[in-house]
Parts: sequence; structure tokens; C-alpha cells
Amino acid sequence: MPSLKKHFSSYIIVIISAFWSCSKNNDTPSGGGNAGSGNNEGTDCVVTTISQVNSGAGSESSLSAFYNSSYEVTKLIVYDSINKAKNFEANFNYITTDSVRIGQYQYILLDNNKRITRFVTKSHFSDPEHGDNYVFEYTYNSEGYLATKNLFINGSTLANFSTTYSYTSERLTGCVMTTPSSGNLKVLEAILSYDNSVNIKNWMYTFPDAIEGYQYLTVLNFGKHVSNPLKKVVTQVYEPAMGNLIDTWITNYGNYKIDGNGFVLSGEATGDLQQGIAAFYGKTNFYYACH
Repeated sequence: MPSLKKHFSSYIIVIISAFWSCSKNNDTPSGGGNAGSGNNEGTDCVVTTISQVNSGAGSESSLSAFYNSSYEVTKLIVYDSINKAKNFEANFNYITTDSVRIGQYQYILLDNNKRITRFVTKSHFSDPEHGDNYVFEYTYNSEGYLATKNLFINGSTLANFSTTYSYTSERLTGCVMTTPSSGNLKVLEAILSYDNSVNIKNWMYTFPDAIEGYQYLTVLNFGKHVSNPLKKVVTQVYEPAMGNLIDTWITNYGNYKIDGNGFVLSGEATGDLQQGIAAFYGKTNFYYACH
């Protein structure tokens, strides 16, 4: 199974160069996460660990989030258990009520609801001083869901990439990424469907276009979460200049284990890797801290 780290770096290159790849996995062993404490319907829980366990012999890759006493994320770690290597780490320092520093080259701005409104980062960190400057800006609709995301590269005043998210009955059902600075050419389009018979709480975000890194979108505040588990995601990738469809990722989700409070303990993703939802791949367990 590929490690989680591959998806972040490869997807940045994929979006900017319009060169795409996908992966498949259909292993489905048993197991599940935890939902923290007790069976209290009022319990508030946050995701602490997402663990991929496709071999059935224990965790292969895991994303772990650490929180302070206010349940603000202070650290993210992605660990590859197969190679016994830490593939990703981010430390969050809360400088003011609306700003968070992540190392020397990255910071986040928050609105009054603690939602991310701006994320400043680099195109890569192997040589960050010579990397491109990325500024992501996020807006939210009146219902509190993420509505648009714009990426500005190296000070561009017009977004180089822009994603519009669409909702049906408060469920994220589609997103379209275009290139406003290059004639609004289409880069990516995704359609999402859900198991509407099941209600869930405070799960991970499922945006298919996480070019800033699926790690961040997994646990930071990007607005309200959908209240049903994923059933299927179909993502189509286009070569922008000619408008040709060059790849399609089709992923089915199911076999969920959900506790009595509505927290997803485990699920299975079969088919193609959705690179924007790379934390949920094959058999995956979810762990929580509750307060």
C-alpha cells in the first residue's frame, strides 16, 4: 500500500502540471476505531487518529492529531508503519486569536468562528526559499459550509486555481476546479453521493481537491461537516488547455462501523485513490477524543 505522504507531494505536482495518476486497493480486513468516552448523546468528539490497516496485521499508515485544552490542533503527524518513518509533521502555534503559525514558511488566518480563511504556504519544502509562494483563500456560505477555495501563486491578483463547492440538502455533492487566470479552463470536477439513511457526527472533511494537503483538511476547521457518510466519489481530471478528459477516479465507500452516538469508527474505500481524501484509503479506522 502506498504511504500517505505520497499523495500530498504528488498531488501538488499533478494539479500544477496537469499530469495525473491513480492507485487502487481492495483489501478489507476487520477492525474499528473508538468513539472516546461513554454513550453520552451530548458528547463532543474530535478525530485524533486515522489509521489505514489494509494488511490486517496492524496499522500501515496513520495520521495523528494532537490538541490543546481548547481542542485546537497543535500537531499533525503522518507515520508510515511499514517503513517505520515519519512522513509528515506540522506544529501549530496560536499567535493571536485569528492567526496560527506553522513553522517558518506557513501560517493560517481564522475568522470569528475559528474557520480557516487563508493558508499561506510553499509549493515544496525540499528547498522552500526557492519554492513558489501559495496563498489559499476560503469563503463559506450562509449555512456555514465551505463555498469556494482560491489559490494565488507568487502574488497573482487573479486566482490561478479556483474551486466552487455545491451542496444539496446540506451535503457536499460536487466541486469544480477551474483556472481563472487562464480563461477559466476546467481542471477537475467531482460528484459525491452519500448513505442518506445514516447520520454521523464530526467526521473528516471529504473535499476531493485538497491540493494544499489532505492532512490539513482532515482535522482543521473548514466549516460544517456533512452529516452522512460517503457512498461514492467520481472525480474527473482534465487537461486544461485542450479540455480533454485524461483520467477518472471512481471510489466506493461502505462497510461502515458507526457507534451509537453517530461517530464513524471504521469504513472501507474500494477502487481508485481519491487524492484529495487520501486519509481514507482501503480499510480505515477512526479514533476520537471526547469532552
